[in-house]
Amino acid sequence: LSCRPHIALIIANNGNSGIEMARQHLPDLILMDIHMPEMDGLTAFKKLHEIEETRNIPVIALTADAMDSDVKKAMKMGFNSYITKPINISQFLSSIDRFS
Repeated sequence: LSCRPHIALIIANNGNSGIEMARQHLPDLILMDIHMPEMDGLTAFKKLHEIEETRNIPVIALTADAMDSDVKKAMKMGFNSYITKPINISQFLSSIDRFS
């Protein structure tokens, strides 16, 4: 994110490590892939909401699932934004800027 030098990016390889990293680092924003190894992003999102420290961290869904029903489901669950792949860079940066 060289165009956003005030943002530090921390990467998790799966849902379980992502949840643990969120607990340790308490980030300002989480980008959540819906299709991850070990645990899908919807389940990881629910688990983050069960943890007091991570419950209020904004979460943006990143996914190739572009069906209207998928978007509505995620937004109804409480995701703060939903970005489909391939990523529209201006939409992506605009979403990030809302939370940074």
